[in-house]
Amino acid sequence: MKRSTKKIERRIRKMKKKQADRELKEKMNMFSQLEDSCLVCEKPFDKKNKEMVQSWYVVVRKEQNRVNLYCPECWGEARSIVITDESKWTPIDWEQVKEEMNAKES
Repeated sequence: MKRSTKKIERRIRKMKKKQADRELKEKMNMFSQLEDSCLVCEKPFDKKNKEMVQSWYVVVRKEQNRVNLYCPECWGEARSIVITDESKWTPIDWEQVKEEMNAKES
């Protein structure tokens, strides 16, 4: 009985890891589609600047396969214009992506 339980637990862990890997791959693919400037004011965005990465807003539109980038100044205005139904957008949690990348490296 214990053998089959361990086997099931191993299988569940393996499935969870595969799902996490798929989600990470999808998020990283979307990161490569990230624009180089704010969608509203076209202020330049530096992907290597940690402060910018943490303060700017990213909105992923999966059905349109589009990633929109907003500077902090334009975010309030963009939310009122672009986001009419919050169920249609998914913000990317970069801290979660970082954690998943570190877990994958381990």
